[in-house]
Amino acid sequence: MTALIKLFKAILNLIYKLICPKETKKKVLFMSREANEPSVDYSLLRDCIGRKHPEYKIVMLCRRMVPGRKGAIPYLFHILKQTTEMASSRIVILDTYNIPASMLRHRKGQKIVQIWHSIGTMKKNSYSILDQPEGRSSKIAYAMDMHKNYDLIFCAGRGYRDYLAESFNYPPEALTVMPLPRVDILRDREHQEKLRSEVLKKYPELADGKVIVYAPTFRQRDDEQEPFRKAVQELREAVAAYGGKYKLVVKAHPISPIESDCSGYSTMDMLSVADYFISDYSCSIYEAGVVGIPFFFYAYDYEDYMSRRSVYIDYPGDLPGGMHRDAVSILRIIDSGSFDREEMKAFIDKYVELPEGSATEEMVKIIFDGMEK
Repeated sequence: MTALIKLFKAILNLIYKLICPKETKKKVLFMSREANEPSVDYSLLRDCIGRKHPEYKIVMLCRRMVPGRKGAIPYLFHILKQTTEMASSRIVILDTYNIPASMLRHRKGQKIVQIWHSIGTMKKNSYSILDQPEGRSSKIAYAMDMHKNYDLIFCAGRGYRDYLAESFNYPPEALTVMPLPRVDILRDREHQEKLRSEVLKKYPELADGKVIVYAPTFRQRDDEQEPFRKAVQELREAVAAYGGKYKLVVKAHPISPIESDCSGYSTMDMLSVADYFISDYSCSIYEAGVVGIPFFFYAYDYEDYMSRRSVYIDYPGDLPGGMHRDAVSILRIIDSGSFDREEMKAFIDKYVELPEGSATEEMVKIIFDGMEK
């Protein structure tokens, strides 16, 4: 396998060398395999760059990588397209590992920027879990030059920096503290109120009670699905026991066997109406914390989950209010109001350092620092 990867890398670099123009253009290339559409962060950065640096052309290449052979061949052609666009781009922005960005020998003056795609930290990934059941083979990772060539890496806070540095195999000092642009939307009260009105207009039943949003981590194994269904049902029953005082909104993963509530709105959108937020091992907990919503950890499958996966934080030791194995205990705490908001805020502040002004504008300023006018 590694021999094939080396051959592919050699061919890709040869193509890259042949198509590279003499000079890069004033062009910013965004690439992602997280989704087929630009993320909120990419959209905010694109708009800000358009305002601050209108002389730069902007190209978006977003395509989710479908696992299996059926997805591999089309994605191979997409990689060639990425390579072609990268050849003339002065700035390349990524939100996850990207094959050509890490494999190719880049030209002097190009800047490769990694913003990553989550706020805060939870599950271990990349170099932190090589040769573990949930991770990649170290031979494959090194052959693929995983996370190489970054000139600039952003992380949300100093509490997160060592963990992200470890996962990328970079020294901590190579990372720049600045949270993702989406925190600007989360802190924009006017935007949140407008979105809240829109959601409540479509789902007026949510206005009649306190809203609890439940956004669990995706569980991909078949043997995890039945316990997951049971946990969701227990949460629904625990909420129903309060006679309509609380309204539960379940926002499951798009390919989860559990159907999500409030279609058309993302988990982040639903924070505009949430009074309380429940998750488990997901970084969405940090988004709720940035908004100032009390959050709780529903870890009904803690032993099983941790037997196969690893997390960076001391789970459950670091969690404000601890973790909960059953839904009833969470509702009891919510209803009594016996949670510590200051403890929750301290937890968020440790991992997400919010700038005084716009995170989007600060990030763009840092990206373009030192670039030719």
